[in-house]
Amino acid sequence: MGEGKPRIWAGFDVGKASFSAALDTPTENGRAKLTTLLCRDFKRTPEGVEQFFRWATKTASDYDIRIVMETTGCYSQHLTGWINQLHPEVGVTIENARDIHAFIQSLNLPHKTDRLDAQAIARFGTERQPKPTNRPSQTVLTLRELSRERTALIKARVDLQNRRDTLISPIARKINGQTLATLTVQIEKIDKEIKACVVRDEELLAEVHIMTTMPGVSFISAYSILAEIGSLKQYSAKELSSLSGLAPRIIESGSSVHSSYLSRRSSGRLRQILYLDSVPGVSKIPVLQEFHQRLIARGKKKMTARCACMRKMLLMLRSMVVHQTPFNENFSEKSPKGA
Repeated sequence: MGEGKPRIWAGFDVGKASFSAALDTPTENGRAKLTTLLCRDFKRTPEGVEQFFRWATKTASDYDIRIVMETTGCYSQHLTGWINQLHPEVGVTIENARDIHAFIQSLNLPHKTDRLDAQAIARFGTERQPKPTNRPSQTVLTLRELSRERTALIKARVDLQNRRDTLISPIARKINGQTLATLTVQIEKIDKEIKACVVRDEELLAEVHIMTTMPGVSFISAYSILAEIGSLKQYSAKELSSLSGLAPRIIESGSSVHSSYLSRRSSGRLRQILYLDSVPGVSKIPVLQEFHQRLIARGKKKMTARCACMRKMLLMLRSMVVHQTPFNENFSEKSPKGA
């Protein structure tokens, strides 16, 4: 992709085995009709990515191409990884699926097909001009998979433990015990892999050490937070607040409707970790304890006050990491300079 060329957007609708790609190329009269945008299907493989670029280069050789797709878990992550590896010069945006869905609904399209979705996503890129997504490091991606796998194994073990006392059949109890023992061994293995993964990355290890100086934040919760969102250094306080999904979303309509609720526009796992950390943390951190009591005194619900403390706790962790300062009782989410 050459420098100095006008930019156009390619929209990807990503599936398990393939992806539909549309190019929002302009016409002589300006913007083309959405349903006329060029669109083709490709296999969701490295070879399919190369086929897309050959097609896009031939079709839109006079333009600098940027790619936008919605979040589809591992499918969009794998696709982005191949693009970054094969064509690192091309910016890729993985957009929140809720934003893409709302945009497509606003177009009032007569049908819903992979082709139309790809065309609409390309138009989303043209209109919104989203910034490229910072892809997490391979260490963070590996840590994320290990962390989530550990959580799944622990949940399975707890379910089996809860069932154990209800089993009467000796055979069923034996199988239950053997499975529990196997799960315990696998959890121990994954714990070793996680520790090794963190230790191999000096920057990640430094962040974990600083984060664990805060009361309530264990080694497990520290690496789990970083696994979900990456290094805290890469975010401003405002970006991190929004990313956490803990920022309130206010609803007002005339004089009759006034309410707010959590945006929840983030990983639910991140909020779960922060909730578990805040249970012991609020009572042990003076600034959070005072903040919590002040909110309760103002009539806020207990869960509302808890979520506000979770958000404040995350911002304090960010400030500690950014300024490389271990926790102390006078620490707040803002640096001495307010940065």
